[in-house]
Amino acid sequence: MKAARRTLTLDSNVFVAALKTDEPHSDKCAEIVHKVADLFFLSEPSIIYQEVCGTLSRRVGLDVADAAKQQLDLIIHPRLLAPCNKAFCVSAYCLCSEYDIYAIDALYFRAAMDNGAILVSLDKEDFVDRVKSKKPPIEVYHVSDFPY
Repeated sequence: MKAARRTLTLDSNVFVAALKTDEPHSDKCAEIVHKVADLFFLSEPSIIYQEVCGTLSRRVGLDVADAAKQQLDLIIHPRLLAPCNKAFCVSAYCLCSEYDIYAIDALYFRAAMDNGAILVSLDKEDFVDRVKSKKPPIEVYHVSDFPY
């Protein structure tokens, strides 16, 4: 019997590392991204498009950014894409204080919490460790510790 698909939120740095291929955890990031379609529903804040595609267009090229946008369109569940509007941002900013995390990270954390998603990031010290130290209501992993 096939296991039920879980909901997953990936920090933008996971996508960028998977596509740049020259980061320390690029292979693991690519492995995680490739598993998404079969094992998970992807839940993301809409800023994911700017963070991933903007970074890739600057560092790698517009063609890679365009391909990444198409891939994001295919793997992000439309009903699980959180619009980064005023209400969403207001609901997320308190997480900066509560968990001692950066503003952008709070958007990913809020999207994950709103959908009961597993959160995965490459940012161990400033994001994953800080959140995990406060016993969050969701599973949070550094890419290297992601068990799926």
